[in-house]
Amino acid sequence: MKKHNKFGIPYQVIITGLVCTILSSCFLYNRIYSEDDVVYSTKRFELKYDYKTRDRRTPIYYFTQSIVKEVDQNNDASYRAYDVLYLISSSFKLDEKVILIIDNKPYPMVIDNIEFENLKTISKNTADIQTSDSTTVSVITGFSENNRKITRFSYKIPISTIMQIKNADQFSIRYYSGPSMITVKPKKLSIKKIKELINTE
Repeated sequence: MKKHNKFGIPYQVIITGLVCTILSSCFLYNRIYSEDDVVYSTKRFELKYDYKTRDRRTPIYYFTQSIVKEVDQNNDASYRAYDVLYLISSSFKLDEKVILIIDNKPYPMVIDNIEFENLKTISKNTADIQTSDSTTVSVITGFSENNRKITRFSYKIPISTIMQIKNADQFSIRYYSGPSMITVKPKKLSIKKIKELINTE
């Protein structure tokens, strides 16, 4: 006799969707991609990783960094970082500073470009009500507004600093927002992939 799954097909579809979402996120981050740039005659390697926090004492709740390594025809390498910080709406504007902290020693970066963006999304709040003829209709009960601030930095990482990261035991990134001191601490896997990027030829 064939057994039936007590949760049914909808449950299986939801679980399958969640698994696919998690897997696609894993494939997107902490992977090194390479391609040739025929315009500049360089070979490019790119690593992207993310960082999330639930600490309510800090205004940041999400962060991504992409590190691009370019190797020219003389086999000389250069590194550029692209940081994106997502902050709560009540946070102060970020200072135009990025400091890499390597084994408790600060290395200030020279910012090439900085972008500020205020993002607002409005969603409908709905509720289902039953009419006199027992049918159910969905009605709008109000609207919810979600605001957040996005800051983007780009900067070169000097080769001397890259060598410090390569041999480091600890690595983090520091930002400042008004009275708040924001410290991004990449996961061990992300640090491992950064070192792998440095060693990639």
